[in-house]
Amino acid sequence: MKLALDRLYGSRRPTARFSVPGILMANVVLIVVGTTVLGVDLFGHASLSTLTPTVGVMVLASLAQAFIIGTGGIDLSIPAQVNLVGVMLLKVPEGDSGRMPQSLLMTLVVCLAVGLVNGLVVEFMRLDSLVVTLASGLIISGITQIYRGPILAVSNVPGSWSDFAGDSVGQVSVILLLALVVTALVAAWLRFHTTARLVAAGSVSRAAAEMSGLNATRLRLTAWLVSSGIVWLAAILLAGRVRTPDMTLGDPYLLSPIVAVVLGGAALTGGRVRAGSTALGAVFLVVLDHVLRTRGYSSGVSMAFQGVVLCVGLALMMTSKGFRLPIFRSGPPAMNTDTSSTVSS
Repeated sequence: MKLALDRLYGSRRPTARFSVPGILMANVVLIVVGTTVLGVDLFGHASLSTLTPTVGVMVLASLAQAFIIGTGGIDLSIPAQVNLVGVMLLKVPEGDSGRMPQSLLMTLVVCLAVGLVNGLVVEFMRLDSLVVTLASGLIISGITQIYRGPILAVSNVPGSWSDFAGDSVGQVSVILLLALVVTALVAAWLRFHTTARLVAAGSVSRAAAEMSGLNATRLRLTAWLVSSGIVWLAAILLAGRVRTPDMTLGDPYLLSPIVAVVLGGAALTGGRVRAGSTALGAVFLVVLDHVLRTRGYSSGVSMAFQGVVLCVGLALMMTSKGFRLPIFRSGPPAMNTDTSSTVSS
């Protein structure tokens, strides 16, 4: 197992380097400009009560998308999964808090089944993930609409769950706190656990992984399942937060998570998942949208700004790729001075 990883990543330990985290600087600049220049109160009670749960859900949705982008694909079925979970949390418990454990388990099974089917079709049939998930999203949306029916007997999720999702610690939503915990766990898993490194190896290059004796298809299926599990968590928290989920619940999570992942430095061609950078990308998008809306701009302006940010982020990522400021080196000097093949962590 170690030999397989060494073949993919190289046996030499990476050189210790220092780099300026661009997405973190972008967040700092945005907050400073928003609060001082535009006069938006980002840290008041009203702003935090809106921002922190929204940031939490966006972070989770972006992490889910990051696992798929890590395999070189894109998942367009995330909004449909969120909508389906929201409807199920209305129809299965029928407002009864005592049936919430059963409802949560059922929604988890459904999300994992969707991720498994998407992954099997993409990985075994070698079809384009964009087309597959677009089709599965349409199928899920149709099924959800039929399952929901024209009139709902219960229009609110059970009170105990909505109370939990709407709770906060101080002025920080419990949704954001859970999202930060998930981000930390994913980052630790990807950084330190062998299975996560194998998943990353299978995602970076299917051919190289198979030549190294790894079951690349099984490893990439793991990424799809992990992504679906994170989507489930985001969906149940979002449904509890809004209390009355409808068929538009997942609409904001079609393209914005993709932008967040790219802003976090991920390559759309696949590669390692950067949990912390992805979370910061999600924070940037949500804060930007909040600043623009507070200043009275329409949602169209916000979408246009997201497009500009995506273009700028891609341009900066391509022009600054490989730029590092070395401060110290560990171990013997490297024999190969070509840094173009170095995989950044």
